[in-house]
Amino acid sequence: MKVGDLVRYRTSTHHDNWGGWLGIIVREIPGTDEIKVIEWTHREGGTDCGSYRARDLVLVNETR
Repeated sequence: MKVGDLVRYRTSTHHDNWGGWLGIIVREIPGTDEIKVIEWTHREGGTDCGSYRARDLVLVNETR
């Protein structure tokens, strides 16, 4: 996963209601957890931004 990739939140975590979220990686923070800063869009409308471990995300579409 890299900046510009489309991701969704992995639903097998304790935040199952986040599984419908789609977001774009806007920044990477190096380290063991491979933190990605994601700009999310919600089905109900609106956006949100947050930092998440790479292992909690699923790649939907790569940028080329």
